[in-house]
Order: sequence, then structure tokens, then C-alpha cells
Amino acid sequence: MEKKISEILYSIDNSEYTIPEFQRGYVWNSKQVKEFFRSLYLGYPSGSFLIWKTKDPSKIRGTQTDSNSAFHQLILDGQQRLTTIYTIFRGSTPDWYEGVSLRTDLYFNLETEEFEYFTQKKMSNKYEWINVSDFLSKGGVSTFITVIQGYSDDRKDYYLGKIVVLNKLSAIQDYSYYIKELTITELDKVVEIFNLVNKTGTTLNESDLALAIITSNWPESKERFREASAEFETHNYKFSFRNYTRLLNIFTTGRAKYSDDIGNISPTQFEASWKDIKKVLSYLINILRDKAYIDSSDNFSSLYVFYVLSFYLKTNGGQFKTEDEANKAIYWMFNALLWGRFSGSSESYLEKDLNALKENNSIDALIEEMHLFRGANLSLRPEDITLQGVRSRIYNLFYSAVRAQDARDWTKPVLSLYSKSLGYNNKLQRHHIFPKAFLYQKYNSANSIQKAMVNEIANIAFITQESNIAILDGDPNDYLVKIDSEQLRKQFVPTDNRLYSLENYELFLEQRRKKLADGINVFLKSYHNEVSKEVINQDLQHYDKQIENIEISLREIISEKLEQASELDAYNELIPNHIKEKVNSRIKNWLGKNPGEDKEQFRSLRRRMDFFDMQEYKDVIVSKTAYTSFSDVFGSKGTLEIRFNQLAEIRNSIRHSRDVSDATIKDGEAAIVWFGSIIQPFIKRQETAYEE
Repeated sequence: MEKKISEILYSIDNSEYTIPEFQRGYVWNSKQVKEFFRSLYLGYPSGSFLIWKTKDPSKIRGTQTDSNSAFHQLILDGQQRLTTIYTIFRGSTPDWYEGVSLRTDLYFNLETEEFEYFTQKKMSNKYEWINVSDFLSKGGVSTFITVIQGYSDDRKDYYLGKIVVLNKLSAIQDYSYYIKELTITELDKVVEIFNLVNKTGTTLNESDLALAIITSNWPESKERFREASAEFETHNYKFSFRNYTRLLNIFTTGRAKYSDDIGNISPTQFEASWKDIKKVLSYLINILRDKAYIDSSDNFSSLYVFYVLSFYLKTNGGQFKTEDEANKAIYWMFNALLWGRFSGSSESYLEKDLNALKENNSIDALIEEMHLFRGANLSLRPEDITLQGVRSRIYNLFYSAVRAQDARDWTKPVLSLYSKSLGYNNKLQRHHIFPKAFLYQKYNSANSIQKAMVNEIANIAFITQESNIAILDGDPNDYLVKIDSEQLRKQFVPTDNRLYSLENYELFLEQRRKKLADGINVFLKSYHNEVSKEVINQDLQHYDKQIENIEISLREIISEKLEQASELDAYNELIPNHIKEKVNSRIKNWLGKNPGEDKEQFRSLRRRMDFFDMQEYKDVIVSKTAYTSFSDVFGSKGTLEIRFNQLAEIRNSIRHSRDVSDATIKDGEAAIVWFGSIIQPFIKRQETAYEE
């Protein structure tokens, strides 16, 4: 059957339609709403609606259907569209609404016939912009014609001149949808249909699908989730339904990845696992607030660490056995967050960590996984902080490290720094030690590098709102010297006042980075001081320097030889395509991060060579198109490849902090000597030619 939008709205008003509890919440964004209404305005096809007509719906969201009806009519496909239609037409959300915020201030431009959300500057007192919700909810063009009679003559004439467009907008309410009804009684089949039809549009992810299955098997699930969320939020920790769904999957199946196994879990099993989840989350939140100085879930760049630690606690009676074990867990957590353990391929790494716990039920197993992921040394270096802003993963760790020092406000030292302090004046804020306005006397805000320098973490401290207002754009030379030096040290701020001048800002950053890195490392070691695994063994540092010199020389040799062999464009003629694609991409990314740099510099092959890696040096030299140009320098292609592999092995082992075997060292030494013998004559020839 078909229904006009006006008829569908009437049905929703009369509680004839609602949705099953296993439906996800509203997820459309503003762009989707605008595009949807434009398609309605233009009369484009926008799908149909699928309704499940049943006497026994298990659990529903929203108002019960009319008691005079023997059936419930539940929306399986079309919730996002129907919620959008109802909200814009009625100016309020339907009672089944749950999810992201849905704005009602959608406007329509009578000149361009485009839909946009309201902005004061652009639309206020502009005849051409009309409120869509206001227009449609009051009956469309017929009512509008009556309303404009009270307007000024010029405004009334304007709207009468746009009557064709207004009629077209009003006609949206007459747009018809085909409505298909299902009368299946088996809930599992209905859920399967729901999952299939909702894999288009704003695609359901695996978590959405799993939640639908969980809800169908355990109808009370979302109610339990809402209760828990309300409780946790009172302690400033926010978890989504997706978080709970993932935890339920881990606790019931023992796996990170969703599988069909979730559909075989009974309501009793779900209920029991949910009790365990609530228990370990409550315990973990208390641990993290008290021992890790984490006030809120906002201080986490990823909540995946909760999945791992919750699983560990679940298998160990719901709590850490010793103080040392709790500290190790925090140490692992901070490092996982700092180094982005779950920033990419998150599900795969989650699976690895869960498997590590299954095989070896200890936090040590997780720490070892971190070493495999990051390398031998987990320490933060000053260069890791360079140009990193408050959105970096370092920022939250920085806050916890400052809290651990019992740092105090700079103008009210009695007050501890706490992100959830009560009262406007006591609200914790990020403070630019060198105020932005002060720095922009020297640095250009339009230059991305200079802007990043101004907003770098190394220029940030934590103080209260009141203190921030008091300092405003003050000269550091004036205000920093008045701050208690102990309080500066507790936020890792250099106390040498010679660094507080504008001319010495970059020196200040350099010193602050060192102090920040040292302070954070000390903070991490307070939880777990591992047996030292130095990044580079002192005996290997000279190898690393020699390899660096070889790389520089190789770039010179390759660029010179290829330019001699090509009459026009050595890069495009002689560099293999697969290498050019990678190098072009790296250059593009670099320019994106450095928009002020001159693109013309990359016309030269030598400059492009800076973006090649060692494997690519080899591939260029041994390629069919180029090797004849290098045979006089390197001799046997087979020997060259062996030496390159030896050099690459020791180089990568050193630079990625892996253990370097005796065999690797010996092979590496042989490769360094061999390349040295090849490169030195070439360098001498260059020097001779230059002198001549």
C-alpha cells in the first residue's frame, strides 16, 4: 500500500507506528538530513518503508500502539527517514527517538532552492530564507499565503512572486511512500531481515547488528545499558551501547570479533555476563580515578583499553590480586593509549591482547605485546612532543602526570587542579604559557608549522578559569616570574626566566619538551620500572651514523647517475612506477602538512630522493631501465642485493629498537665496509671534479 507523508505523520501522531527495541538509535547527520529533504523536494525516489505487523513484538521503544488494534506496527526499515520527516514537520522528535541530536532549524532558500541549517549572520531578516519546519507544520503554502497578508508590501510581493517554488516545497507533504508489511512471527527471522535491509544507507556496523541480535535474545538489554550509563555518568564516565555490546561479546564468546556465536547466547547468560561487566567497570573506574588520576572517560583517546582490562579482571575474580599488578595494568594502559595501540586495526590488536591473556593470564603478557608493537623502549622522547597539540595522544597522559605531582593553580595555590571542579571560576582550562596573541607578534597564524608551534603541548599548562582570565595575554616575562617556582616545576615548566622572552620562545619549547618527556617517563616508571631495554645499544650508535652517511651518499649517486642517463626527465623515465606512486604520495602528504612550502623544489630528482627508503634505493639501482647506469659503480647485481639486505637488516633492528643478533652485526659490518669501499671513490671523484 501507499501512504502520503501527511498520512504517515497522522499515523505516528496516533501511535500506530513505533519501533522494536533492537533497532539502533538515530544516526543521521545534518548533511544527510539536508540531502534527504532536497530529494523529497525534487520528487526523487527515496525508497520504501518496511513494517512488521505482529501481536507479540517482545519489546518496543516508544508509545504502545492503539489499544483498539490487535497488532503492533513496528518500523524495520525507514526509521532514520521517518524520524527526520516527523521532526522537521512537527518541530519535535517522535517518542521512540533515541540517538544523536536532531536539529529542527532547517531553512529553505527560495532563490537557490537549497536546504541549509540556520545561521544568524547568513539568514536573519533575509526574505529568501524560510523555516521549513514552521512552513510545513502550519499547513504549507495555503496557510503561508494568509500569514503574509500582514507583511509589508515589498515582502508580501516578494513571496507572491515565489509562489511556484513555495507550492513545490509545500508538495513534500503529498510525497507518497510504498509501505510493505511483514507478518512473520519468529523474532529471529525478523531480526535477520532487519539486519539485511539495513546494510544500505547509513550502514549498520557490526556492533549495530550484534546489538540487534542481543536485544532480540535479551529484550531487557537496552534498559540495563541505560541504567548503567546513568550511574557511570554521575562519575564522569560515559559508555555507549556499542561499548556495552563489545564487552558482552567478549564476556560471552571470549572473542573481540563479532561472530554468529552471539546469536546462540541465552538471556540468562547475557544477564550473568552483564552483572560481571558492571562489577568490573565499577571497580576499574575507581582504580583509574584514584591511582591513574583519570577524572573522566574524556581523558581516553580509546576505550578499547577497557575491553582488555575488563576481560582480565573477569578471569581473575573481578579485581587485581596485588598493588603491583594494578600498577602494571595502569602502566600498560597508559602506553597503549600513548602509542596508539588501538588507533588502527583496533579489532585485530584487541584480539591479540585477548589471546595473550588467554595463553598467559598476566599483565606481563600485555606489556610484552606492547613491546612487539612499539619496540624495546617505551619511553617518550622530546622529539615526540614537537608540534603535537592538545588533540594528540600525549595530552591526556600529560594531564595525569601533572595531577600526580599534586600541581596547584597558579594564582590560587590552595586549589588542586581537577578537570571536574565545581563552579565557573574553578573550571580547569588549558593555558598558553606564551599567550597566542603575544606569540602572533612574531609567528604567522596562517603558516601551519608556526601555528602548531604556538599551540604545541610544550606551550600548555593547566590553570583555573579565574587564573586564565587574570593572566589573559600577559607577557611571560611579567607574569611567570611571579608564579611559585615549585608550581612551575610540578607542571614541568622551565624556571630559567631567560627563556620567557619572545626571542627565546623556541629555546623555551626545546627545554619544556625535555622536561615534559622526562616528567612523563618518571610518571610511567612510578607504576612499573622495567629492566632497561635501551633503544640503541651504545656500541651500535656508530653503526647507525655510518648507515646514515651511506644513505646520503646513495641519494647523491642515484640522482647524479640517472640525470646523466636521461635527456629530459630522469624521475619519470627511469624510476619504476610502483616507487613513483609511493614517493608522490609521501610528497603530497608532506606538502599537506607544510602548506607554506614551495612545490617547485620537487622538480629536482635529488629533492625527491629524500622521500625514498632504503629498499627503494635498491629497487631503483637494480631495475632493468637503470642498472646499466650503475654497473660501473656497484659491479655485480647479485652482490649488491645481498649487501643491501644486510644493511637494511641492521639498520631496521637499530632504529626500531629490536634486539640485534651477533650474526646481524657481523653481516651489517660487512655491508658497511663494502658500501664504504664503493662510495668513497665516488665521493673523491666528486671532490676532484669540484676542485677542477
